[in-house]
Amino acid sequence: MSDLLFDAWYLEPEGPNMRWSVLEYSIEGGKFDVSMKYPEEVNVDVPDVERREAALRARFGDKPVVYPPMPKTAFELKP
Repeated sequence: MSDLLFDAWYLEPEGPNMRWSVLEYSIEGGKFDVSMKYPEEVNVDVPDVERREAALRARFGDKPVVYPPMPKTAFELKP
């Protein structure tokens, strides 16, 4: 799925505030839900971990978030 997301990001024209900075998505019950935040909507001074926690609270409240186990071939992208 990451390849598809990168392909979609590169389809947006280059230029100020044209490409999203943050992509929030969930897959639940076989449904895909996505929202995009653009550079003017994201405070890049806030660490990514804090933005992630805030997005999870906004979407799911106090419910626990359970991630499926990561396959051994998975890797995390680092800046």
